[in-house]
This record gives sequence, C-alpha cells and structure tokens, in this order.
Amino acid sequence: RQLRRRFNIDIIRAGNTAILGEHIKDVVETHRIDLVLDVGANTGQFGAYLRELGYTGAIHSFEPVEATFQALQRRTSGDANWSCHRMALGREAGTLTMNLMGASDLNSALPPSAFGKNLFAEFQVTGQEQVPLSTVDRFLAEHVPDRERRIFLKMDTQGFDLEVFAGAGQSLGRIRCLLSELSMTPVYDGMPHYLTSLVAFEEKGFVMSGLYPVNRNRDLSFIEVDCMLVNRRAA
Repeated sequence: RQLRRRFNIDIIRAGNTAILGEHIKDVVETHRIDLVLDVGANTGQFGAYLRELGYTGAIHSFEPVEATFQALQRRTSGDANWSCHRMALGREAGTLTMNLMGASDLNSALPPSAFGKNLFAEFQVTGQEQVPLSTVDRFLAEHVPDRERRIFLKMDTQGFDLEVFAGAGQSLGRIRCLLSELSMTPVYDGMPHYLTSLVAFEEKGFVMSGLYPVNRNRDLSFIEVDCMLVNRRAA
C-alpha cells in the first residue's frame, strides 16, 4: 500500500487476482449478467478490471466523496456504457457522514478500529464530508426500471456492505450474484462480523461460490476476503 500511495500505481497479488478474475468471468457468463452495480467504486478500479476481463455490458459506479468522484468521472468519460453517480448507497435515502482517511480507498461511514489504525498508517481520519445517500431499490426504480436485467452487485464500502444490501430488498430477484468484502478482524468500529454478513446473505437466498484473500495477518490468518455469492432463488 505504501508503494502504491507513493508512486500512484496498483500493486496486486497476481495469483489471487487471476483466480478471482476467472471466477468473475464465469459468473458473468453463467448468470448472463448485463448490468453491474459497482458500489464503493473509488476511482473505478473494479469497473476497469471488468473491462479488462472482457465484460462489455452496462456498469453503474457509485462513489460519494467529491474529490474521488471527480477521478472516477475522468476514468469513465470515454466509455458510453459506464455511468458514474456521486452518492453512497445504504439502507435508506438521506445524507451520510463519510470519514476521510489518509487514502481514498479507505474512506468509510465508520471510524477505524484500533486494529485498523495499527494495520496501515493511512487508517487515520483526516476530515469528514456530508454525502448524498440513496438505496439500490430507489436507484433501480428511477434509472433501470427494466425488471428483466440480470444484475451483479459488487460492494466494497469499507464496512457498510450490509447496509447497502438492506436497501436492495425489493430488487433481490434481479440480483443474480454479489461480491462483498468481509473482515475476519474488524478494521472499522461498528462493522458486522463476517458470519453475521454471511447469515444475512444466506437468509435471502445467496450462497457462497468463492472466497479470495485480500490481506492476511503475519500468522497467515485472514484479515479480509472477497466473497462471491450467487442467488439460488433467482428465476
């Protein structure tokens, strides 16, 4: 992370990313995905990765923090099938206070935990910003009324994923799969335990189809994982 911040480059674990990428390609093909909701888009890294994987369908990316959203806009400006929206998504519409961190991809509605602060130097609140808040249900009703769309919901909201999911209750029949970042050791105060998240997803018919490490402790135990789930109840 320090190298990435200093030189403005992305550094990834090639093995894990390659495997996750193949899984994403399989999910998109198997479930005939034609719409991706990229919630917690930051500067558009996930959307760009989808394009690299060969996905050419519609993407709606959501980034609430103004400065980061401007970078997202620049990244999406040349892609007619990729739209970006300056808003957070959650359980209900309104406004939300975002904690701004030392790195934009760590910005969160939640404050960093003691563990998080010790994990990376960037886990420090440098300011706050009031941002617009909507829901998946409201956004789809207003912008994507076609109920035949087959949706991939990607969530990377730094501890707020269950709130996003709670705001999608009327749309679950269209959401064929979802990707959520889970923390085994909470890096933000107030974020749900990873088992709480999995139970909430499974209660609505989503079952795991893959777990991919994001980072680990020194003893190789997981800190965070990307979890892919598919909707068993979707028609």
